[in-house]
Amino acid sequence: MGAIRPACAVSARVVRTLGVLVLFGSVAGTVWAQNGASGALTLTQAWQAAMQNDPTYKAAISEREAGQTNRAQGLAGLLPQVSASYGRTRIRGELETQNARGNDVTEDLRYMSGVKEIRATQPVFNWTRIAEYRQGQARADYSLAVFDTKAKDTSVRLLNRYFQTLLSFEQLKLSQSKLQANEKQVVAAQRRFDGGEGTVTDVYEAKSRRDLSRADVIQAEDALVVARRELQEMLGSSPVELTTLSADFKPRPLQPATQAEWLAMAMAANGEVRAGQEGVRITSQEIDRAFGGHLPSVDVVASRRDVSNETISTRNQDSNTTSVGIQVNLPVFSGGLTSAQVSQARHNRDRASEELAATRERIAVEVTRQYQAVISGAQRIGALEVAVASNKAALQAVEKSFEAGTRSIIDILDSQDRFYRSQLDLAQARLQYVLARLTLSGVANTLDASTIDAASLAFFGPETVRLDDMNAPAVLAARR
Repeated sequence: MGAIRPACAVSARVVRTLGVLVLFGSVAGTVWAQNGASGALTLTQAWQAAMQNDPTYKAAISEREAGQTNRAQGLAGLLPQVSASYGRTRIRGELETQNARGNDVTEDLRYMSGVKEIRATQPVFNWTRIAEYRQGQARADYSLAVFDTKAKDTSVRLLNRYFQTLLSFEQLKLSQSKLQANEKQVVAAQRRFDGGEGTVTDVYEAKSRRDLSRADVIQAEDALVVARRELQEMLGSSPVELTTLSADFKPRPLQPATQAEWLAMAMAANGEVRAGQEGVRITSQEIDRAFGGHLPSVDVVASRRDVSNETISTRNQDSNTTSVGIQVNLPVFSGGLTSAQVSQARHNRDRASEELAATRERIAVEVTRQYQAVISGAQRIGALEVAVASNKAALQAVEKSFEAGTRSIIDILDSQDRFYRSQLDLAQARLQYVLARLTLSGVANTLDASTIDAASLAFFGPETVRLDDMNAPAVLAARR
């Protein structure tokens, strides 16, 4: 899982979208787009819109459909092959013969010769074509597995961008609040200095922190603009308002609960694992296809041939022939080509098997990573919630101590930094927790419309954020 990072774009991997679910998503996404992207966009609606509008996903659909034609291509070699031909030839020339007296006689030739033929061949035994048929089935199944992987990539990429937009907005909001708080400290420090109670150092320190906060606001604003544009790329329309995590956010138990169960699901259904398995099937059938060069082939051949004026001796004559027979082709020697091709296919099969083993190990690592991110993420959220409360209480205590003259303005500014940082860390941890749950479902190939709906109901509330509200006082102050 690409971690959500403040003020940074997030890279993502991998969710399987079943055809019926994609169709549902396309309809809902179209409705949202036709409404002018008005209203708060939910996570479910964003996913549905991406399934309708994302160019990468639509390219994957075309690739999948192209791959399905391998079934028909493989079957074609086992079905009858019928060909028909028709030809007409104009003959012009001279024919020299001798008459009974031994004199040469020249005859002018001008006539049309015609041939009509239809020929049908039905394979009875052809090991190469049988292997090609099985390869066609494996290639079609491989394209389905690759599509599942790319659909998963699209879904997780959408989730990352949606959550990154929420995090960027949260960072902008906290940066604005921090700037406003620092502005107040500048006023307080200046007032104390003018009254002879403070020092010029406190004034300069407060102004320094305020100026840094202005830069942070500008950076957070830029990050939000970029995150929103990246989300627009997948949605087809620029989102104005998004639903965000519920105010009473609480982690939920995983179902299934154990890592072993998630690993078993991933090994059975993950698109990359299935693609690797189909790759082994394809290369195994390539061995059979190459080995067919050693074996005889048997075909039933039937033809019908009608000719007129076929040769000079058969001028002014029409004839037709019908034939049915068995044709046997027996390879004798190919210069070692067939043996070399079989050996090459075996090595490719071994390579595909090792690549499948590597893929399984990589998916197992990914399951472990995402599972641990969910488990430890829930614990980290609890710890950060306590940290936010502690930093808030500490800030209030420092402010009171400052009023009593036992703390300096620097202590307040440091305490403010810790408080706002803990709030941002908490928001980031919550978003990463939900993303880890959904990515774990993606690795197990269970991330679909129902999974995203369940996450929306469990972790998102009625709260929304407006992405185009860039005229807040703090932002305007940062721009001055």
